[in-house]
Amino acid sequence: MKHGMFVIVLLVLGACQSSPTTLDEDSTLYPPPAGSRFTLQQELSIPAHSAHVDLQDGQVVSVSKLNQYHPNCRLDVQYVSETSQIVQPDEFLVRRVHRRATDVVSQRPGVMRVWRVSDDGGLTFMVYRTVFELKSARQPQVRWLTCEHWDRPALGEHLNLRQIRTALGAYFTVQPAGGTK
Repeated sequence: MKHGMFVIVLLVLGACQSSPTTLDEDSTLYPPPAGSRFTLQQELSIPAHSAHVDLQDGQVVSVSKLNQYHPNCRLDVQYVSETSQIVQPDEFLVRRVHRRATDVVSQRPGVMRVWRVSDDGGLTFMVYRTVFELKSARQPQVRWLTCEHWDRPALGEHLNLRQIRTALGAYFTVQPAGGTK
């Protein structure tokens, strides 16, 4: 009986482990966890009348040039400004991480539509999104880094660390809490 209880306790404790002690850069299962650090290496300019800047393949891209089917990241600040905003090089601590997979929504003025698999077998797409809530004492207006891509529901996965690093390029270095494998 004591041996059986010991085995059960070990199984329960093993199940409580929420993530690996080292992060595999190619794993889509675990994003860089809270406590990780994103370090901005060079300043980023957020355009006037916007609260974000998009990065893809290590380049700043406009929304009209963004390929949503490939890994991309968006750095958001708290407020929209009538003038451009500069985010200075800094280290940002990840406070929380959220992951979502949501249907792609198409919006035209006055009409909103969700793309889903239809009865006739039409295609649908999902947005696989990882949101990092950021914190910096020097730049508290910098709030989120969202890394995502579109893919089919049956084939899609969240981005892995290597894909996130490729999207960010030389703008950011990433130091996951607990290190990488």
